[in-house]
Amino acid sequence: MAAIESLAGLQAQEPASPYLALWSRLARFAADDLDREFADRAVVKATLMRVTLHAVSAADYASFLPALRPMHHALRRRGTGSIDEAVVRRLGRSALAFAAEPRTNPVLRDHVDSEATRLAVDLDEAWWWVRLRHDFIHVPTTRPWSFSRRPTLAAATSWLADLAFAKESLAIEHLVRRYLGAFGPATMADAAAWSGLTIARLRPGFSGIEQSGQLWRGRDERGRELLDLLTSPRPGCGVDAPPRFLPMWDSLLLAYADRTRLIDDAARSVVIGRNGDTLPTFLVDGRVAGLWWAVADSGSGCRIELEPFGRLAAATRRALDREAERLAAFLAPLEPAVYRRYRTSRARRPRTAWPGA
Repeated sequence: MAAIESLAGLQAQEPASPYLALWSRLARFAADDLDREFADRAVVKATLMRVTLHAVSAADYASFLPALRPMHHALRRRGTGSIDEAVVRRLGRSALAFAAEPRTNPVLRDHVDSEATRLAVDLDEAWWWVRLRHDFIHVPTTRPWSFSRRPTLAAATSWLADLAFAKESLAIEHLVRRYLGAFGPATMADAAAWSGLTIARLRPGFSGIEQSGQLWRGRDERGRELLDLLTSPRPGCGVDAPPRFLPMWDSLLLAYADRTRLIDDAARSVVIGRNGDTLPTFLVDGRVAGLWWAVADSGSGCRIELEPFGRLAAATRRALDREAERLAAFLAPLEPAVYRRYRTSRARRPRTAWPGA
């Protein structure tokens, strides 16, 4: 849980991704460790930053959500109208009461549909607004990875005993602290890109940290102001950055408005699909150098195949192969062909767009 908090939460659109994010960052990480955190409700999966799914500690959920709710509530469904606020609240109260016990997505949808029919509201509109405007948590139901792609939901206040949300102003400062602790030094624009909030909304959080005497200020090579927590480590450019394998939608690739510190524009066009899918990547010297894919071998074995964006030095390839063997050993008993369906997805950029082509 402490590792998840230090990373300001983990992207969780794909069930495997939080596990792989921790595996890539922690020594001796075991999938059972995170399974237990989900089962014990110390870590929860819910819609948070950028209106996407994240795994966060229960404490951070209570402190993040009040800062993010206005963004969730301001979102509008493209090409459609709105529903009367009183109707949305009524539908939401009914759905949350029904979800005091965990409900599968279809069962909860049927309940909302029934209520919407009685109120003469468009069913798709009702479901979209209920899910967006009300606090649901994904309930762990399966293995591996605790969750399937067909969610089971519970009302947050029912799933988390004694849940007490932070005041909005404190929530914004807490969100900024977590962000800087995970990704600083960074600009305010970076924090806005990661969170989905505007700079104007985040600025009081930075001010609160500064007033407490805990804000560090610096400049990058382009003269832009960088911000960080005063006590955070800021290693120099000589620090070794060994090869690392990152999962789909890894937070590192989504944490900055200017991602060129990690990935050039040509590589980014390959890593991020037409529909926003962010593919599994590997890092060399701290920068994205290609994609990786898990392939099931005979029996329950697994091997990792690389799609590098350019020529790899022999020593680099050997280091990647060693790390790939570790990753294969981790995946083999869990899901040897994790992310397989994305490898041939039509949303992927064509091979001719590859940086090394």
